[in-house]
Amino acid sequence: MSTDLDLRRLRFFVQVVEHGGFSAAAKALSSTQSTVSKAIKQLEDELGAVLLQRSSLRIDLTDEGRVVHAKALKLLADAQELKTDLDELKGLRRGELVVGVPKMGTGMLLADALASYKLKYPHVKLDVEIASPSELERQLRDSEIEVAAMFEPVPEGVDFHPVVEDELLVLLPAAHPLSAAKAVEFGELASTPLFLSEEDLPGSRAVVAAFRAAGIEPNVAARSNNVDMLYELVKSGAGAAFVPGRIATARGHRATVALPLRRTTIPWRLGMGWMRGRHLSHAAHAWIEHVVKDVRS
Repeated sequence: MSTDLDLRRLRFFVQVVEHGGFSAAAKALSSTQSTVSKAIKQLEDELGAVLLQRSSLRIDLTDEGRVVHAKALKLLADAQELKTDLDELKGLRRGELVVGVPKMGTGMLLADALASYKLKYPHVKLDVEIASPSELERQLRDSEIEVAAMFEPVPEGVDFHPVVEDELLVLLPAAHPLSAAKAVEFGELASTPLFLSEEDLPGSRAVVAAFRAAGIEPNVAARSNNVDMLYELVKSGAGAAFVPGRIATARGHRATVALPLRRTTIPWRLGMGWMRGRHLSHAAHAWIEHVVKDVRS
């Protein structure tokens, strides 16, 4: 006896029982009586049991038929519940999503997008994991999170969709002699203490590489992934830092000034990263599409 039950045949069987005959069941199913009768015969052959006692006046369930009818009702209900669950996931009427955000002041660029996503999809459970870029990469690889805000260039094996395309600006104290300039050259910062992010971040590596390409060894005084700390160090007059233009504009500290570099730029790109070839939930796909539209608008 085969155990691969056909849900269509079970549904026909249930309709025959509920409507008390093949003709009424066929009408309810928008089918023909011969099709329904054939489906019931195939079900009985498949199970190796007679399910219905047929007479000219009525149709009754056999003992085996009563067992199959009870199980069929449950199987059909479970199948419908499964379809409903999947439809709800596709329609984002349920689901879970964890978004990784690096400790680099980028949360302020994504906060509005996170809030509007939650308003748009209130039934999706949304969590934000704030960690170092290296920790977020580990969590992505270990499937602890689906998607994370990352800086370009991204690690190997990660797919990336850019969200913010910006450039790094020189952050100086307002009292600095160069603060009134329209732009700054690397040579003018040769003796200035620099406050950079950690060495493993692309932006930090790009700043050091740009200095060295200009024939200057940067005077790195301290490193921190805390943007508030970088701002406080610069405000104190102790040195200069490099920050993305979007963050500098959003913060707008009167005690500091952010200037572009002269004759060159250091690109800074933030986007959403996920492991290549790994399944993304409907909630994650919706988040990537949403954040791109929200931040760029």
